[in-house]
Amino acid sequence: MSHNVRDQERALNSALRREKRGALTEPTIFIPRNETSQTAALRRLDQLKSGATRVHDIYEEVLLELLLADKPQLKSAPDRVMEEFRNFRNSYANGAPEELAGSWVLYDNGALVHLLHSDDHYRLRTSRNIGLFTREEQALFCKSRVAVCGLSVGGACVTTLSAEGVRSFFITDFDQLALSNLNRVSSSLMNIGVDKTDIVAQKVWDVDPFARVDAEPRGFNKDSMARMFDPKNMPDVVVDAVDSMQAKIEMRQACREHGVPLVWLIDMGDGVVQIGTERYDLDRNYPPFHGQLDKMRERMGRELSFAESLLAIFNNDRLPSRMADSFVKACSNQGAGISQLAGTVSICAGAIARTVRKVLLKERVVPEFFIDVDEKADPDYARNRANDQEETYRILRGMGMRS
Repeated sequence: MSHNVRDQERALNSALRREKRGALTEPTIFIPRNETSQTAALRRLDQLKSGATRVHDIYEEVLLELLLADKPQLKSAPDRVMEEFRNFRNSYANGAPEELAGSWVLYDNGALVHLLHSDDHYRLRTSRNIGLFTREEQALFCKSRVAVCGLSVGGACVTTLSAEGVRSFFITDFDQLALSNLNRVSSSLMNIGVDKTDIVAQKVWDVDPFARVDAEPRGFNKDSMARMFDPKNMPDVVVDAVDSMQAKIEMRQACREHGVPLVWLIDMGDGVVQIGTERYDLDRNYPPFHGQLDKMRERMGRELSFAESLLAIFNNDRLPSRMADSFVKACSNQGAGISQLAGTVSICAGAIARTVRKVLLKERVVPEFFIDVDEKADPDYARNRANDQEETYRILRGMGMRS
């Protein structure tokens, strides 16, 4: 594989990088009922409060919301709500002072939050998934572990899967947030220069501090592979959202070895998404990239460049010409980088989350599918697509990748 332009970018970023902040630490969970006595619990809580930068006690609000989620009929009987809530609050505290009920969470930034117990937090947080998910499906997602490699588009996939109820992740990316990422990555200026793994982990914990997030800031490589495929904590699904061909190839080799299904995505431009699945859990001899990379190598009669390798796995019939042109220029250092848009990232995240859930539920999934917003929105789609397709083919012919 010829030199990857992203490797050049990585080396330059490393040379220019400011001194890194200290590594993010996962939230500290304090459960008062696990202490030996109320006195010990109060002492520990006082210690946490004295070291906190801010105390955010939302316990009563979420406890009331839990009651109404469990007994929605109370919404039409407001005169009964407060009496029911008093009884529920007393039962939940089980004789302890209210400040010792539920859980307390101390975040890395010093914020201390008073919440429900972990299972109740999860049940309430995902309560409005029910109806679209069954309770049995939600319970399965809660127990599932998903590995996501590459955290630009992949970061949105992680936060979407977390919101939908996945509670255990392995995430990896070698990169730090740059200002130019903020056209598509939901973050802030305060996070410029921070590891993407830290940013994504914090987003998950901001919503579910009880979630497990194992972060690997070195990216996907042979050194980090052992952590990702730990036999004691094997992922149920791997999501490939990296742009390194070497990492993509090694990821598939590892998934094949361990029999783990792989789901991948390609952001193909403005509202166009390509999603693929490689079911190594069903067939360990399944050809990587559906065999497309090997077919292009055979056609070219040599090893492929970085741009050629990625274009080989793009569905060229669907690839918009603007994306093809932007991609080729970025790979030869003629542009700011590979063009991506926030709206398409959101489409990717939703499609990946649905596909991952289908895999977790052991449902059948096609090897590859596409979403093109213009196919539904543009009344002249067929004509415009045909014209644009010919322009894409012209670019590919210039690279010798199409006759």
